[in-house]
Amino acid sequence: METYLPIAYLNDFIFCPYSIYLHQVFDEGEDETFSAQPQQKGKTAHKPIDKPKTGAKGERGIYVISHKLRLYGKIDVYYPETKKLVELKRNIKCAYKGFYYQIWAQYFCLKEMGYAVDELQLFSIKQRKPITLVIPGKAEYQELFYHVRAIAEFDPFNFVSHHNKNKCAHCVYSSLCDKTTQDHVYA
Repeated sequence: METYLPIAYLNDFIFCPYSIYLHQVFDEGEDETFSAQPQQKGKTAHKPIDKPKTGAKGERGIYVISHKLRLYGKIDVYYPETKKLVELKRNIKCAYKGFYYQIWAQYFCLKEMGYAVDELQLFSIKQRKPITLVIPGKAEYQELFYHVRAIAEFDPFNFVSHHNKNKCAHCVYSSLCDKTTQDHVYA
């Protein structure tokens, strides 16, 4: 059976590969139990976008899939008239590689589904600031492909943490993690 991964994993895996495993283990629990204030604020800011909707403000919350990359997820906003794809983030302090992977994945999903996309944009809701990105090419596709394969092949039982204290301190699973003794800052 082929496994399709959520687009959200692309960013989470960079933060910490083991956090994806812990998220899956505790996925049946209450959402608030394993989310901290930043995640809760992000989910609140994202709620209006998550419900599929088509209108003057673009197409929002549409599911996309790539059979080639074995990815699925939702896009935030696609404007058919300008062929612009926008990934919304609550607060962008810097454009992390995971943000690029997410919008690249959405782009390649849309392209595979037959949509034309001529512009990519990250948008910081808090700062009301757009960041226009270059359309990914073959090199970015390959980079994304290998990142997806690394997630698919990840073995949590043989994972050795590099103990990035800052990341562990901001991981909502750190108190449950057997790879660190670091408590998270939201405890």
